[in-house]
Amino acid sequence: MHLLCFSKFNRFCILNSVWRFETLERLKIALISDWYYPKIGGIEYAVDSLARNFVACGHEVHVITRRYDKLQPFIPIEGLTVIRLNGKEYTKRILAPAAYKELYDILLEGKYDIIHAHGLDSPLAIFSLIISRIANVPAIITNHSLTGKSLIRIPLRLAGKILLRYSDGIIAVSSVVEKDTKIMSNKPVYLIPNGVDILSTDVNNIPIRFEKTGRLVITNVSRMTKKKKVESIVEIAPSLLKKHKNIIFLMIGGGPLKNKLEKKVRRNNMAQNFVFTDEIPREQVFYFLEKSDIFLMPSIDEAFGIAILEAFAKMVPVIARNNSGVSDIVIHGKTGFLVENEEEIIKYVEVLLDNSELRKKISLTAHEELKKYEWPDIARKVIDVYTKVIHEKNSNIN
Repeated sequence: MHLLCFSKFNRFCILNSVWRFETLERLKIALISDWYYPKIGGIEYAVDSLARNFVACGHEVHVITRRYDKLQPFIPIEGLTVIRLNGKEYTKRILAPAAYKELYDILLEGKYDIIHAHGLDSPLAIFSLIISRIANVPAIITNHSLTGKSLIRIPLRLAGKILLRYSDGIIAVSSVVEKDTKIMSNKPVYLIPNGVDILSTDVNNIPIRFEKTGRLVITNVSRMTKKKKVESIVEIAPSLLKKHKNIIFLMIGGGPLKNKLEKKVRRNNMAQNFVFTDEIPREQVFYFLEKSDIFLMPSIDEAFGIAILEAFAKMVPVIARNNSGVSDIVIHGKTGFLVENEEEIIKYVEVLLDNSELRKKISLTAHEELKKYEWPDIARKVIDVYTKVIHEKNSNIN
């Protein structure tokens, strides 16, 4: 399915209890987040994918974000404007006051039709909502995360209640995020998932090559943090290796736990069964997925799981934790397996290792699900939210 692109977007709305046909002019859109390319991550990918699809449909799109001077420069597509704020980095999250002053000036002077912030953990995104009130510009925010189950969720939800009141609407990327968001805000919440586009696996400069012949590859793609529960893969490995000595565990991603996990693997004499990469571009992720037999995501508080869709795309059967955003994507026993604990992870890994026909069947069914997650369709749904929010904001003013 393709997104129909027009210089004007047509829609019906109700005004004074009468249906009326309205035309919304080409939009000037500000997409705002601390998290954008060249930094690698799910929010970065989602923001860029929306931006590219909006530009393809004739909208004027500005991505406003921070600088990443220590990373390789990122070149956006033609027609997309990327504005990088000049404030110095105080911490990984907080910039110097000059950056927020610059953002304030840009949004006040930019004459934007809509401000779309991304990430409740992005100070730039949250500050843009506050500015939207001063500038009287409609604003929405996409919630890409969960507050989790630990005690820290209490102050996080309190902060959300305070800050989300500045938005005119909220997009949630999964049903669990939608539920979490409604606890924090009574503003309209729209459930729109992220999407996936398929990249070529014909890439150069592959960071690590390994010999797969006669071996089965179990792959994880995530940032190596406690939240992602990647250490559980190292913990279950000895049990799996007792029966299946031909396994390679491919651990893709960087993060604070990477060195610790590598040391633990060596201490337990499993170095020959583990391959670690650093943070790598999506093209290289697809290259490694193409060589994988099982995709394993042990994260408990996964808000969505773009990596799951990438595994679907490369025909890799998925095992993931239940009761998270992944549960919207994976149908247990049909497009993958949803598990409750490490014992069930081991159980279903062994089921797939022992049955190549089941791996193929699960993968084929999962691949069919990708049509639900095409970025042009998702971009259209987001534009529908924009038109609704803009109309309601203008109606209230009048």
